[in-house]
Amino acid sequence: MKHMISAMAVVALFAGAAARAEDSGDAAALKARSVYLSGDDARALALALPLAEAGVARAQTLVGLMYERGHGVAADPKKAMEWFAKAAAQGFPQALHNAAYNHEFGEGGLAVDKPKALALYLQAAAQDFGPSLGNAGVMLREGKGVPVDMELAVALFERGVALSDPLSNAEFAYMLAEGVGVAVDLPRARGLYEIAAAQGIPWAMRDFGDMLERGEGGATDLPRAMDYFKRAVAEDYAMAGFDIAEMVWANPDTFPDPVAALAYCLWAEAQPPLSDGTDYDGMCDAAAADLGPEALTEAKVMASSF
Repeated sequence: MKHMISAMAVVALFAGAAARAEDSGDAAALKARSVYLSGDDARALALALPLAEAGVARAQTLVGLMYERGHGVAADPKKAMEWFAKAAAQGFPQALHNAAYNHEFGEGGLAVDKPKALALYLQAAAQDFGPSLGNAGVMLREGKGVPVDMELAVALFERGVALSDPLSNAEFAYMLAEGVGVAVDLPRARGLYEIAAAQGIPWAMRDFGDMLERGEGGATDLPRAMDYFKRAVAEDYAMAGFDIAEMVWANPDTFPDPVAALAYCLWAEAQPPLSDGTDYDGMCDAAAADLGPEALTEAKVMASSF
């Protein structure tokens, strides 16, 4: 999760540039950001660090990010958090988000503090920072260390969807598909899952494939479902491997390759458990027994290439 969230935050890291670029220090920080995105870490740090030391929040956030990732400097999560805290104190949304994440998960030398994390996410969300809208929505929906507030969670996700935040798209799609806090709306769920899948959310790729396979919210499309399951497998999302196996076994006329299905099942079985504890140990035993030892050997070789 963290890597996915961080990647989204980088995309949004310098959003709202026009509003802040009137300040000469902020404009210089934008230049440092451009150099950083070009891959020249050493020059980016040389440009950003004096600005950060002078109190430019955007530069402080960039320096924090570089310390967090070990770009241009030795990785130092505590020092990264120090820079994020300085920028967050000025209300800079990206820094608020990064600080919130560290409080939520106990990173950057911090103890876990869910209420503090939520408060910081909400400060960033109030400035329409997409990743914070999504993260705060999840905390409030699930009651992760804070009281459940479904009404506010829905409002945050809806705003995130309006801003095309990937996590908000995926999480609100789930709520619409399952009727969590909102009325079931399968066509809208399917549309949001498709968007979130295109934005790189692995479990949205899998869930969109599942809706395509089942014909939920639209027409059944097995070949397209297979494509999205395979995309999720390419992102190491274990459930999708077992989905492929089940779909092939259930539709032999469409997918006449039971050995490949077993290979995907074996691949899923070998992955670490999902975040909810789901794993697939033993799920392939019956198919392996039916196909025999030669097919099992072939499937194992195939699975190693996924």
